[in-house]
Amino acid sequence: MASENKGEGGSSLNVNIGKEIDAALGDVIRELFKKSAKEAGNLLADGIGILGDRVKRKRELNAQLGIEDVRRKLEASSVDMKDITPPREEELHLLINGLSLSDDKNVRDLWVGLFSKALEPDCTVTAERSFISVLESLSPTDAKIIDFLAYTMKVDRDLRDTAAKFKPKDFRNITPEENDKLKSTHASNMQLQKNAIQAIEDKADEYGLKSISDASWADNLMRQGLIERTPLQQQHLGNLQVRSLDERGIAKILDHLNKQVGHLEQSAKRSSSAPGRLLSRGIFGSQIELEVRLSRFGQRFAQACGVL
Repeated sequence: MASENKGEGGSSLNVNIGKEIDAALGDVIRELFKKSAKEAGNLLADGIGILGDRVKRKRELNAQLGIEDVRRKLEASSVDMKDITPPREEELHLLINGLSLSDDKNVRDLWVGLFSKALEPDCTVTAERSFISVLESLSPTDAKIIDFLAYTMKVDRDLRDTAAKFKPKDFRNITPEENDKLKSTHASNMQLQKNAIQAIEDKADEYGLKSISDASWADNLMRQGLIERTPLQQQHLGNLQVRSLDERGIAKILDHLNKQVGHLEQSAKRSSSAPGRLLSRGIFGSQIELEVRLSRFGQRFAQACGVL
């Protein structure tokens, strides 16, 4: 007999139905291999019927879990249920349908974020078709990467906001007190940077993103316009100064132009190529370098889903 578990808000969830149906479907499949080909059609139909029931109950459970998460998010934002702004009927159907199909927690969290934002009375976020279309395409790894990239942006923003700022009155005549203050400010900011890098690495470890084995990990995210390659670091070519247009001066101009063209070609090649990995350590090991970042649309999507 299936047992029931009382969830928050008085909801009742059947926690054993999946095991019962798994066992029943297993019996049908085993019989399918024993019976004659003549009876196989009926047995297969029975199996599909059981599978259909299983999918239905699984989707109901997914939707229930998602709706409970939406309720909790609204409560955390101090939104009274009587004040929620219901989306259009079609959008509501798509949102609930999306929740019901979300087995993975990370994907469901994005659906929940968009759903709750769309219900907030003072929020400008709506369940845009482009957002829903993207959500329907996401794999669990895709969802983790979106959340991770949004997390790195928040960490970087917090680092810039909390970093201490100090400059002497006169850099040509720094007092001993100002010198001590400069040193303590530098040490404090270096520690903040170290903490930020560690937080980003911990998040990458949590999501298993330090070494993604799938070579096509970025394909769907780039196809959906959510991410883009980070630009190459701008080369400092200096100011071109040519005293005369003699042979030496012309050669200098051509060399400068060749370097600029080469940098543009490298940038174009990088932006159109698939990234090999998500992140790596910098040359000196003191920074994290990301090969991709959220695009402008990706940032809008992350904000709409409440992760940025």
